[in-house]
Amino acid sequence: MLTRVPPKAVGRFKSVCKTWNSLLSGNAFVREHCSRSAIPSNQKVLLIEHQTSSIHPINFETHDYEPGTSITIPFDHRSYDNRFNVVSILSHLNGLLCVCNRFTSDLFLWNPVTTSFKRLPHPYSNDFYKGNLDAVGLYTDTHDDFKVLYIRRRDATLAVNVYSMSDESWRNIPLTPPGDYLTTRFCWSSGTLCGGTLYFTVSETFVGGSHFMISFDVNTEQFQMINLPQIPNHGIVLIRLVNAQDELVMFAATRHREMKIDMWILQEGTWYRIYSFPEISLDLWCSITHYVTNGMKWFVMSKFQKIFEIDTGLMWFDRFYPVTSFQYVNGVLFTETLVSPSI
Repeated sequence: MLTRVPPKAVGRFKSVCKTWNSLLSGNAFVREHCSRSAIPSNQKVLLIEHQTSSIHPINFETHDYEPGTSITIPFDHRSYDNRFNVVSILSHLNGLLCVCNRFTSDLFLWNPVTTSFKRLPHPYSNDFYKGNLDAVGLYTDTHDDFKVLYIRRRDATLAVNVYSMSDESWRNIPLTPPGDYLTTRFCWSSGTLCGGTLYFTVSETFVGGSHFMISFDVNTEQFQMINLPQIPNHGIVLIRLVNAQDELVMFAATRHREMKIDMWILQEGTWYRIYSFPEISLDLWCSITHYVTNGMKWFVMSKFQKIFEIDTGLMWFDRFYPVTSFQYVNGVLFTETLVSPSI
């Protein structure tokens, strides 16, 4: 029954005795609790504004954000003059967020529910995470070891390292993509975990540029380049990946003001277009934060605003499916859990 109790309530039980604490902190309980916590009532939006931070519940009936609760970020997160938050949210998994201090380039694993955090050691002595060059992805391996995949680009060279929470150390993984993909012409997304694979989109940063995807098998630790379907690229293209019940879904938005959005699904290495949304008048630079399903309808959400809804005839249960990171808004849609960033 405890696996069905909300995370904050379970957290209060951990102080009862050492036996309970050991049970509630074990990998088996955490894994089961995370699977049962993935329901709308435990899905929250964390927003980090210039000077404040808050967590907002989401009303699943209206799909609106409700009033938030202010939180304090427990690690170094302010600018040198102490005026602004300088934390960027990069990725999240099972209630743990991977965040970066943009001034110091430090990476942290952080659970906003328990306020616990861990500063990751630097795999290199000279610098760490650079937002315009690097990418991260989070996953757990077959031994329930929580890991961080860190892709680093410097001086037209690429290095891949994996951090193990159990070992508290980094190790290198080989990856040698074509030289053009190492330049700043290409932008890498954060990784989207789906069915034992991390997926990264790689896009040229100008109109008419090319787009493709790189996958990382978390069990074999092998990379593979995957072509994307034919996407019109005469305008600016926005590509977002969503894990919907262990199926990789891609939303590709093209053109300018009158946006055309196609919905694709990857099955056995082949892309299938399963829906084309009607053209909508949409500011391209709005912050699409997550997609929502409710019965047969999908809702595209932005910060405090429902952009549109459409009946697709597709059902993936009543769930929110977060985009890995917000665009132009520092926030994330995450599931409340008790997962600790430390062993």
